[in-house]
Amino acid sequence: MSRTVRPRFEVHKLKGKGVRHIASPKTDKEGKLLGGFEYEDKEVPAGWMIYFPNGSSVHIWTEEEMERCGFLADPTLIDMESGEEVPQVAPQSLKSRSEQKETVTVSNKAHAHINS
Repeated sequence: MSRTVRPRFEVHKLKGKGVRHIASPKTDKEGKLLGGFEYEDKEVPAGWMIYFPNGSSVHIWTEEEMERCGFLADPTLIDMESGEEVPQVAPQSLKSRSEQKETVTVSNKAHAHINS
């Protein structure tokens, strides 16, 4: 039985700008809180979209929030059947794998000598 292994998330930087609805607490002239909020639309960088293997996604506006949520690090792999984390396989080129098979090690020489 083969397992379906996918990255825990995928990050895509959005191009351009977006309008963000920003809430600020209402204050009087001296800065004393009055209660409630004042809203203002601000044009800001578009941010990031984070996609998850189950098909959901989330929009993150700031790099601080990306770091707080752990989306700036490389994602781990997860088994989609169990939800368990799967160890990362070290990237290895096909050429180096092929050369590794051609290399005769001391244990291979001993094994070949015993079998002859």
